[in-house]
Amino acid sequence: MSVDANRILEAVPNLNILWSAPMLIALCLYFLWEIMGPSVLAGLAVMVVLIPINGFIANKVKTLQIRQMKTKDQRIKLMNEVLNGIKVLKMYAWEPSFEKIIESKRGKEIKVLKAAAYLNAGTSFIWTCAPFMVSLMTFMTFILVETFILVDSSNVLDAQTAFVSLTLFNIMRAPLAMIPMVVATMIQAMVSIKRINKYLATEDLDRSSVFSRKVRE
Repeated sequence: MSVDANRILEAVPNLNILWSAPMLIALCLYFLWEIMGPSVLAGLAVMVVLIPINGFIANKVKTLQIRQMKTKDQRIKLMNEVLNGIKVLKMYAWEPSFEKIIESKRGKEIKVLKAAAYLNAGTSFIWTCAPFMVSLMTFMTFILVETFILVDSSNVLDAQTAFVSLTLFNIMRAPLAMIPMVVATMIQAMVSIKRINKYLATEDLDRSSVFSRKVRE
């Protein structure tokens, strides 16, 4: 419960990024359209292609997060049992047996964490490269249109157009870099909310089946 509640607490400050980042990206694309025209569509296509890739990775991370929390619950439950019954373990010399069981649980948990870390690193790498790829495709399309198609005679890549466009691309870098972090945090929060709801929605303990020590005596 404490771990799940902390995951939700970490996700709350990032809620504003869910609407502010897309709005900032949309405004930058609008100003880029005013400066570079339809060439911006090439950069927009790169961003559209990255969205399903990021969605696929997010679903994988969510599945791994559920597995990791289940394994963690089992390990913590076993550790509590070991600590509560430490005298019995010492008396019968069961430490090696329980050590193997705990290491096995921890090994499974580390394997899931490693897979999730690889996926999160892949997402961060993709969105870190996104501003560069978007600017590259936009400038490449702009130059190709200017060189071969010549739709507009004013379609010239001068210093003013290049520097203003690069400034807008740099403004887009921050929200694009924050998106994978926010997605990962929200996935963890969603998993934690489902786990807490499942716990709180369970039936109450039957009091007739619980006896106090005084009653037993």
